[in-house]
Amino acid sequence: MSGKAGDGLVQIRTSAPGDYAAVKQRLQKAEAPEFWRSLEELAGTPEFEEMLHREFPRQAGVLDEVSRRNFLKLMSASLALAGLTGCTKLPIEPIVPFVRQPEEMILGKPLFFATAMDFGGYAEPLLVRSNEGRPTKIEGNPEHPVSQGATSVFAQGSILDLYDPDRSQTTTYLGEVRPYASFIGAMQGPISSQKALKGAGFRLLTGPISSPSLAAQIRTLQQNFPQMRWHQWLPVNRDSWLEGSKMAFGAPVEVQYHLENADVVVSLDANFLYPGFPGFTRIAREWAKRHQPDSPKGLNRTYAIESTPTPTGFKAEHRLPVRASQVEQYARALASRLGVNAGGGNVAPEHAAWLDALAKDLQAHRGACVIIPGEQASAVVHVLAHAMNEALDAAGKTVAYTDPVLYQPEDNHDSLRALAQDINAGKVDLLLMLGGNPVYDCPVDADLTGILGKVPLRIHHGIYQNETTVYSHWHVNAAHYLESWTDLRAANGMVSIAQPLIAPLYGGRSAHEVLAIFNGQPETSGYELIRAYWQSQYKGTDFELFWRRAVHDGFMGGTEYQPRAMKVKAGAIPAAANEPAPQGLEVHFYPDPSVWDGRYANNGFLQECPKPLTKLTWENPVWMSPATAKQLKLDWVTQDTAIVTLEHNGRKVDVPVWIQPGQPDGQLSFFLGGGRTRSGRTGDNKGVSAYQIKF
Repeated sequence: MSGKAGDGLVQIRTSAPGDYAAVKQRLQKAEAPEFWRSLEELAGTPEFEEMLHREFPRQAGVLDEVSRRNFLKLMSASLALAGLTGCTKLPIEPIVPFVRQPEEMILGKPLFFATAMDFGGYAEPLLVRSNEGRPTKIEGNPEHPVSQGATSVFAQGSILDLYDPDRSQTTTYLGEVRPYASFIGAMQGPISSQKALKGAGFRLLTGPISSPSLAAQIRTLQQNFPQMRWHQWLPVNRDSWLEGSKMAFGAPVEVQYHLENADVVVSLDANFLYPGFPGFTRIAREWAKRHQPDSPKGLNRTYAIESTPTPTGFKAEHRLPVRASQVEQYARALASRLGVNAGGGNVAPEHAAWLDALAKDLQAHRGACVIIPGEQASAVVHVLAHAMNEALDAAGKTVAYTDPVLYQPEDNHDSLRALAQDINAGKVDLLLMLGGNPVYDCPVDADLTGILGKVPLRIHHGIYQNETTVYSHWHVNAAHYLESWTDLRAANGMVSIAQPLIAPLYGGRSAHEVLAIFNGQPETSGYELIRAYWQSQYKGTDFELFWRRAVHDGFMGGTEYQPRAMKVKAGAIPAAANEPAPQGLEVHFYPDPSVWDGRYANNGFLQECPKPLTKLTWENPVWMSPATAKQLKLDWVTQDTAIVTLEHNGRKVDVPVWIQPGQPDGQLSFFLGGGRTRSGRTGDNKGVSAYQIKF
């Protein structure tokens, strides 16, 4: 989304002049390099000095006179962790701790269990500490080749969601509490009706799926209801990866990066050192081992072309900030310098030498370099990255291609729009939504809020009664992943078994158990469904030993996908669009580093975690560069007074400004996940919802 400043897209609401020239003049006169953490520190404002004193006081007390974001609200989940679970119990199915000693519980001695968390459809392998039957700490599974003992901030914080008192605790119908058995009974009539129609009015909406057993349940559902349609939606998705691999290879292909073999690493808008990038724990560990002077293989070198500051870009030796709309042109220009027929690429004259040096460095390290496209980059950037890696002889060395981890991946935006079209056309009688919050995070043009009322029966299954629950007839409270059984594939394709550490605190049900109702198995538990699936797949002689080993280890060895020989198709790179360069300001959207797409809005730990590069908490202001702020006459020193109004197609949102060094000039970066209204007491009305203007 782009437009000119002042044409209705970006309007300045309040501003004040900042002493930009004075600070710039002081820096020019400095005799040695100056290091600073923020613009406020550089300017030496009284506000910064006060903040520094408050953050690091000489005699720190436990609490300030004014509480920090309402202390009891922030700590509600922690209080529940200490008290609410005192009478909880273990699951009735056999779970296997990550130890070799006898499994009896000893007071004061923790047990460790291997499990996995679903993030964007991919398994994050975990090792969870349990004290007296209560999960208390999460780390990465040290035996899994993807996690290698490391984990993400989202996995660390997810344990608070387990004990969150704002979790959904009951099954409801039109807001009134109902027994789960009532829901099962109420579904029998609609199921019979849809069977007679072969599922013509039945729609299933999920996120991306890598679970083999859940995929098998969906296949059974499609057999029972041949005309049923399955849709997938996740606001932070991999649509560009999917389309790019189809363009390059003719089919979805997973890319495995091996940075332990890379002397030169190039990021094309890829934040591969932060959660959300598939397999980032292994990739970050491999990159870090090579990114130190005493590395046996030598110090690697990292280049980043990116549209907004990221931890990956700020760790790179060479970083080039460009607008998101320009990343493709710079990728084409780099590809042309490497001998790929990419149709050139328009780049700023002052950046030509930078790209020349990068191309020369890559050519000098053929077979020991890699180019990584980002999830935010276009599909064409992904095709160009595949072609450049092939031209640089990276395949089989720093890059490997495997089968896709996700089951039947599809374009999320196209899938959701197709669902919206069917709803508008009156073709949907029954909509089953397993997880997610599409009413909150759907694109503006899908407009589920305005059309869901046309569906006669709407069912939402989720861990929270969120914005989507309000527009649903039935809500089924979901079990937390630490309370339920499932299986998932990690980024390398290896199957992880996720076992519960505790019985569902509120009787929640897993997606397997809800889907089983529509497959005629309403009384079957998730454990029975997962175990039965793998028993049908096992070809050995001792299934019990196989199953126990898989549950104990948290994964099934030998199930990882093997590399495939792939070659970019001739003519895969489309011609450059003959369009004028965007003028004026652009707005682009990114996942929030703390609450992601909004799912963690009610997690006080994650909300309070300082965001990388800014140390901000609880808010999601729009980023702009100092030069852009100066152009718009915004105060870049006391920037907390600056508010801009973003408008697109008649939709407006007021959002505060954060002036960020390293941000490309002429681009605003807007982070998702704010403005929740039904997340819980901690997360409601924090920040601004970017989905109000996101297409």
